[in-house]
Amino acid sequence: MQKVLTCAQMRAADKYTIQELGVASQVLMERAGAAIAEETEKLLQETGGTSVLAVCGGGNNGGDGWCAARLLLEKGYRAAVFTLTDILSPDCAAQREKFAGEVFSSFPEEKFDVVIDAVFGTGFHGAPEGRFADAIKRINGCAARVVSADIPSGLNGDDGSFVSCVNADITVAVGELKVGHLIGNGPDVCGKTVRKDIGIEVTAPPFAELCEGADFVKFFPPRKKNTHKGTFGRAAILAGSRLYTGAPLLSAAAALRCGCGYTQLCVPEEMYPYYIGKLPEAILTAAPSENGALRADGEFLRTLAANAGSVAVGMGCGVSRALYDCVAMLLSEYSGTLVLDADALGALAAYGVDILKEKSCRVVLTPHLKEFSRLCGKSVEEVAKNGPALAKQFAAEYGAVVLLKSHTCFVTNGRAGRFITEGTPALAKGGSGDVLSGIAAALAARGISAADSAACAAFLLGRAGRFAAEYPSNEYSATATDVIACLPRAVTSLMCGE
Repeated sequence: MQKVLTCAQMRAADKYTIQELGVASQVLMERAGAAIAEETEKLLQETGGTSVLAVCGGGNNGGDGWCAARLLLEKGYRAAVFTLTDILSPDCAAQREKFAGEVFSSFPEEKFDVVIDAVFGTGFHGAPEGRFADAIKRINGCAARVVSADIPSGLNGDDGSFVSCVNADITVAVGELKVGHLIGNGPDVCGKTVRKDIGIEVTAPPFAELCEGADFVKFFPPRKKNTHKGTFGRAAILAGSRLYTGAPLLSAAAALRCGCGYTQLCVPEEMYPYYIGKLPEAILTAAPSENGALRADGEFLRTLAANAGSVAVGMGCGVSRALYDCVAMLLSEYSGTLVLDADALGALAAYGVDILKEKSCRVVLTPHLKEFSRLCGKSVEEVAKNGPALAKQFAAEYGAVVLLKSHTCFVTNGRAGRFITEGTPALAKGGSGDVLSGIAAALAARGISAADSAACAAFLLGRAGRFAAEYPSNEYSATATDVIACLPRAVTSLMCGE
């Protein structure tokens, strides 16, 4: 896993490295400039280019740009600098003194193959103005490829928002990744983000970590020969209503693909005939219901809970008091892992989230941004801007694992946090969340912890979504059913350590 820091955490680490460890700030700037120059040279070699323009502001981010330009000039490339201001930080001024190439005071009309964006760093917030705003516009309007130093200029490093921002082809994250690289509009403007270690020491726990495939290999070890169905647990899917008949099938089908020994599909008894034969591998069960929707029945729920290592509830159920009562009974009497999705989340928001505080089971909540806004009482805009921090607070207060779904998923138990960036726009359609809940339930049924089940489920869904969007399909045409069909390939990729 890679560390992901807030901008304040990165500044604190930088300060600690300089003041406590005695590493000179100019040494760190030389390392940062070398890292940026290295990625720029790779891009030049890839495209056959020979010329570079560094667009530099007056802060230390600008100093990184001056340094990178000098190092590229020394390697024989044509490297020039467009300087936006004569008011420079001490380290930036020192780098300018070392530069012996062309310096422009206005954006040059001639073409350069690559532009290094070193206008603003992670300390910038708000809207660029004047010549800085014009420089961003000119960078985005030129035909050159763009390498951003640490973060695209104009992007908020904590929430991924911007008013005006550079669109980079490559972003060289100096030291550690920042939250803004991963959430909001960050991934769309960062291009390919490459993290470069320049020797900044991080002593405090990071805000979160970025998960990679290697982090989940341990959940799919080679199976022993002396094993049976019971070894891998039972996942129960309690879902569906007269209005939403597809969600239970999607969730149960996904669970069947992710390694649990039994998948039990529980649907409203009026709907039971519809599901006969649809998933022959699943144990089909009629759940007490009324008017085609689930009814809270203590005896049924206790029997269900006694036999299941995990229970996923809410997919396609419709928000109702009866569903809320089902969730309340399971919270108070179940001892396994309870995955609450879709309408179960809606029921909690409608009838009260405080029941989460009194529970006997482990709980995974899987809201998208709008669902989470209802749960935490914040606006969708607030959640979009500060979702990971709000999710941490909510998880800590209610003792649950929150899997906040977006293009970058965030999983937290209230203490640690994990980002999963494996997602794809192909998943932006109905049914994807149902698939996710089934995957999470299957993993939890096997005895994997609630937080690990949620994180691994988000990763598998994203990877299967990527596979589903490959030729002959695409991001527009891939369906949730296609994603389920690609889950075996996604699991295989993890087993192979990819």
